[in-house]
Amino acid sequence: MSPERIPPIKPSDLTAEQKDAYDYMSQKADEFFGDAFTYKKDDGSLIGPFAPFLYTPALGKPFFDFVGAVSQIPGLPGTAREVVILATGAHYKGVYETYAHERVALKTTDLTKEQIKMIKSGEKPKDLGKGESVAFDATMELVGKPGPLAKERWDEVVKEFGEQGALALVHYVGLYAYTCILLNGCDVSLPEDEKLLEERAQSLI
Repeated sequence: MSPERIPPIKPSDLTAEQKDAYDYMSQKADEFFGDAFTYKKDDGSLIGPFAPFLYTPALGKPFFDFVGAVSQIPGLPGTAREVVILATGAHYKGVYETYAHERVALKTTDLTKEQIKMIKSGEKPKDLGKGESVAFDATMELVGKPGPLAKERWDEVVKEFGEQGALALVHYVGLYAYTCILLNGCDVSLPEDEKLLEERAQSLI
């Protein structure tokens, strides 16, 4: 097993600056995500995108403040938001991001496991609601096609969610594209218990 590129840091090994970032990110992760997915190891060390931020601790608080600010933009319903996040993760193959937000979607939306599975593979489920379908199409165009989003697509998003909702969608695509690139650059994988489950599932195929 190769060593982790950016290993999680135990709380007892953090510098004062890292400890400040750790405390803030832990608080915000608990507030935003609760127990939807694993973002801490048993020893308290943060994993996922939180681990790299402890190596650049000055970015931890601004990043989470930005996440919080984006979440306050009105107009984009929670189910459409999770479709956006999962579709972005599917494009970038951000394994931790799609793992985490599959759990969030199952806990907080009416998306089914089969719908989520298809979105994670980059396919649009035929039975998505209208808003979720619009969100998926706009996201896949933003991440997959260089240049401006087509006017027809923008107009479709504005008609469905309003201008603020359309802006929220674009911000979420940008936010989670950044998150996936951070995760991929640092080669962040699934939590250990999830890796074992995935390996077991693959062995049964």
